[in-house]
Amino acid sequence: DTITMEKPNEEGTQRRGKLPQEVKNIVAGGLAGMVAKTIVAPVDRIKILYQVTSTPFYLRDVPGVVSSIVREEGFQALWKGNMATMIRIFPYAGIQFMVFNKLKSYLISLHHDENDDGSVIPRNNSFDQANDRKWDLSPVESLLAGSTAGAVSVLFTYPLDLTRAQLAVLKKQKTKKSDGFITVLFGNYTKWGFGGLFR
Repeated sequence: DTITMEKPNEEGTQRRGKLPQEVKNIVAGGLAGMVAKTIVAPVDRIKILYQVTSTPFYLRDVPGVVSSIVREEGFQALWKGNMATMIRIFPYAGIQFMVFNKLKSYLISLHHDENDDGSVIPRNNSFDQANDRKWDLSPVESLLAGSTAGAVSVLFTYPLDLTRAQLAVLKKQKTKKSDGFITVLFGNYTKWGFGGLFR
């Protein structure tokens, strides 16, 4: 049997929301990434503390480490440095989500043909029939879409990652006056040009 799927009415879609779908995907992905990172921020803070010291890690010691941080620095210290992470994670997760969805839509469209009346039918080829993936991605297509989305998001947010790493080094050196995130970011561009953002 032939499966048909009606294409969404473009005019109705435009009336429901004026923002392009790509922008909505960036915002949705970015917000989801920020929420996820904020939830695991205390775990990330503890992980970094173990990474920069020679103290061996034992799971049973984690509650004591948390208590020590809260006692000495306050409860909010569990999220120390989280704001700098948010500056990077919003565009990273947003771009990744947007690119993946764009590629997914494109790859799925290759599985179908469009009738004269605008309806969409799956192509009857052996691959689709064998794997029952008429309306979804194959494992290889998922790998391609996911890896491409990850590579694009890393490319666009690498300058932010570089700046965050530089700030961590500056704080470790305990200079008299630590530069802010924006100052370091633009400093890289001023000193080395566009290539300096991707050193």
